Amino acid sequence: MRIRLLLLGASLLSAVTGCGSEPPKPEPSSAESTSTASTQTVRLVDTTQISGIRTVHRNGASDERYLPETMGAGAAIFDADGDGHADVYLVGGLAVEELGDPSAAGHGTLYLGRGDGTFEDATAGSGLEGPHLGMGAAVGDVDNDGDLDLLVTGVGGDRLYENQSSGDRHGESSPKTLPRARFEDVTVRAGLSGSTAGSTEPQDVGFSSSAVFFDADLDGWLDIYIGRYVAWSPETDLPCRPDGTHRSYCTPEAYPSVTGRFFRNLGGGRFEDATAAVGLDLPGKTLGVAVIDLHDDLWPDLVVANDTARNFLFENREGRFEEVGLELGIALGQSGAPRGAMGIDVGDLDGDLRPELVIGNFSQEMSAIYRLGEGGIFVDQAARWGIGLDTLMPLAFGVKVLDLDLDGSLDLFFLHGHIEPDIERWQPLQQYAQPALIFRNRGDGTFEPQKEGVPADPWVGRGLASGDLDGDGDLDLIVTQNGGPARLLRNDSGGRSLRLRLEGTNGNRTGYGARVDVEVDGRTQRRLLTSGRSYLSADEPVLTFGLGDHETADRVTVHWPSGRIQELGPLAVGEHRIREPE
Repeated sequence: MRIRLLLLGASLLSAVTGCGSEPPKPEPSSAESTSTASTQTVRLVDTTQISGIRTVHRNGASDERYLPETMGAGAAIFDADGDGHADVYLVGGLAVEELGDPSAAGHGTLYLGRGDGTFEDATAGSGLEGPHLGMGAAVGDVDNDGDLDLLVTGVGGDRLYENQSSGDRHGESSPKTLPRARFEDVTVRAGLSGSTAGSTEPQDVGFSSSAVFFDADLDGWLDIYIGRYVAWSPETDLPCRPDGTHRSYCTPEAYPSVTGRFFRNLGGGRFEDATAAVGLDLPGKTLGVAVIDLHDDLWPDLVVANDTARNFLFENREGRFEEVGLELGIALGQSGAPRGAMGIDVGDLDGDLRPELVIGNFSQEMSAIYRLGEGGIFVDQAARWGIGLDTLMPLAFGVKVLDLDLDGSLDLFFLHGHIEPDIERWQPLQQYAQPALIFRNRGDGTFEPQKEGVPADPWVGRGLASGDLDGDGDLDLIVTQNGGPARLLRNDSGGRSLRLRLEGTNGNRTGYGARVDVEVDGRTQRRLLTSGRSYLSADEPVLTFGLGDHETADRVTVHWPSGRIQELGPLAVGEHRIREPE
């Protein structure tokens, strides 16, 4: 267990109050000044009981306090069966003692959606029933065949499941008659098993965390980056007893750092480990991974959130990467020391068409909002933008940047939960289960905490994924808990949206890496379609733009990873399929 003192020294007071050397927030740009953010509030309703989702995460908790017991698990929202409705995959778990046991009864759960916010458990016969001590999930079309494949990370190896469903049947199924989703474990055939190239370290030493699909070299095939936490195995597990008697979960400082793994897609269902070849072989303690386009050049860059180690920003130099996190200001906290970074997300929070980075940190380390300034340097604006004090004490895992009330400005959702069930014994101001926090964007990039319309129940929160689960155009949420039941939060905030489902033809079929600008009444919203985000989780790969009171978007511009630019519009409220011109 991590025991950290709350030091109210000069550096911490500066961070919380916003005093110090941070530059002032600039005057609003033309995009910001024309904001028409509504005054409505966010309203989320827990509809788990009527949804059909019944999964309770199994963490295998034991008196041994094995490190993986407290870290999982994630979730993915995607159309698994090609019927046009969002489905949900919840990552499962095992007891550490069951690792390698093919008869163990622990696996993930696949729920097929009816399009109205209700689901059917379709795990049996799906090919996803194999036992696995899972952690994270990512989705993408790795073979460009028109359906979405599933990657599940975990302890003892990662799993790549190729989607064997009958392709894209968008809109053809009845809500009462669900098609079946079937997957095949192709991990070995694809080349994702075994040791890291050039290393004698076995795959099951340490464990994987968050992962992303992205086209690193823009060759039209989705590559894979898998973050890894620490070098851990049952044989190397350390007994940590902070009081000399009671065993607790060790801090990651007790274990060596490990490198993430990068797999280059060769086509034909094959991958090669190219981690060192592309410059991504830098050891860290990764929990969150996100894709960002730093220079608007369509070459995808990677941001890696590390727990008690410096964060990484891997800048893409046409297929090779250079780590620039320290130079660009995201590696360390304001005190100059690394923080306990967990989840991560990316989005344009202040309407200046440049991405901000949001990172959830350990308790007594406030979450961060890194704003990219004119000089290309990130500065943490969390305190100045209104989230500093509220995020100081809780422990943030899932982090989400999304427009909950569809007013055109991106809001923030932080999912909390401690790692130590007995934390109140050591720190009376901390709790194991903690309430989530929502910060509503005022329309200029500053935030106010949302006090009403949010479930008040405390959770041992971990994974957090968003998607339109009931077909009404807004973004609902799946919350996972360590050792507890998953929750479905239906979004009843109202508002109008434009939803874009992209299909690449000259690049990757999923459209990952495409940049989309939507203009509404003189204001531009910019989104990048990416995999990953949050903590151990994957959002529905559909872009959602809030239109406020407007019925149409005046213009939509899609910058495809292939370099093609497609202009559309006006487009009316609703979901549209955008296919890249061949």
